Amino acid sequence: MTGESFEYSNPRVERVISGRGVIRRLGQEVERLGGSRALIVTSPSVVRSDIFNGLREGLGSRCVGSFDRVRPHSPTEVIEEAAEEFRKSNADVLVSVGGGSAIDTAKGVAVLLAEGGPLTRFGVRFTPPNRKEVPELPRPKLPHLAIPTTLSGGEYSYSVGITEGGKKYILADPKLAPRTVLLDPEAVRTVPSVLLAASGMNALAHCVEAIYSTHTQPITQALCLSGVRRLASFLPQAVEHPKDLGVLGEVQMGACLAGMGVYSSWTGIHHAVVHVIGGRFRISHASIHALVLPYAMRWNLDATVGAQALIARAMGIGDLDDKEAASAAPEAVLEMNRRMGLPLKLRDLGVPREALSTLAEDALGDFSVYTNPKPISSPSQVQELLEMAW
Repeated sequence: MTGESFEYSNPRVERVISGRGVIRRLGQEVERLGGSRALIVTSPSVVRSDIFNGLREGLGSRCVGSFDRVRPHSPTEVIEEAAEEFRKSNADVLVSVGGGSAIDTAKGVAVLLAEGGPLTRFGVRFTPPNRKEVPELPRPKLPHLAIPTTLSGGEYSYSVGITEGGKKYILADPKLAPRTVLLDPEAVRTVPSVLLAASGMNALAHCVEAIYSTHTQPITQALCLSGVRRLASFLPQAVEHPKDLGVLGEVQMGACLAGMGVYSSWTGIHHAVVHVIGGRFRISHASIHALVLPYAMRWNLDATVGAQALIARAMGIGDLDDKEAASAAPEAVLEMNRRMGLPLKLRDLGVPREALSTLAEDALGDFSVYTNPKPISSPSQVQELLEMAW
């Protein structure tokens, strides 16, 4: 960021409704968007949870069915199955319920029905050091309402992460952002504590990378530093007391602030590494985010002292000069992972060491490296980070 000049783009979400029991207002929101026939896109675990009955109750006669076969990382074949279910039901609104994979599957359905396939042809293409191509998705998209059960933040984004053949593709179109997000702490209460912890660290990663992105600016920093404060303070409490709706509401708001800030500044090497590991090994996206974040912060430290000092102070680390505070920030994040019982090394997730060089090559082609604060031009730089995390 230079001087007072910057650009900030508002997230495309029209409306965020927060509070206990707000999923029961789902039918009203469907009607507000001009819809009358909603298809629920979700995972088997959500269908088995108490929250699903509340969804059906909130939709009433407007619910024309559900697609409950969402899988992690939104494989293209699953999106195609969901799109066929949408056609058969004659629905006119998508309602996604779950984590990032459910939300991205619904976005993928919207792309497929509007633009046709194959979806991979719309993937963002990046050529180092600075050439990014975003294929246009010009046609109108279906209205989409999102009810997140995790904290990863895909509900605020107009990008879509899909996988095919062991590779992750990112599609982007402002028309893909959910029109309404319903934040109900009762929905978050349904997920296992380990997923809550990992997805909360995913939200924290959005904050951290947005704060020190080369495209950061004051609005993003205000939103994301506030997100850091809430997540650092309340996420460990939420994991230890997973039925406390007040605490769950706080971490939901932390994730909301992260989502509202990150998509104007974008991210860096951390997200590039997460994308390629998830695409190749189908490991939980949130788990990789949590694990890699402190190592990415260490790797970027020499180029981000001022920004990481701000992050440290937002985490409650005080009485240190900027350099000391910045050095303490990655260690505080690592300690959060340790306190919440999350994996601390890539080997613990089953990533073999011999795969690191291939992952480094793949990550160099991910557009996230474009806004990393330390310029990245070779796979060896990415491999340094991967070795630290392995």
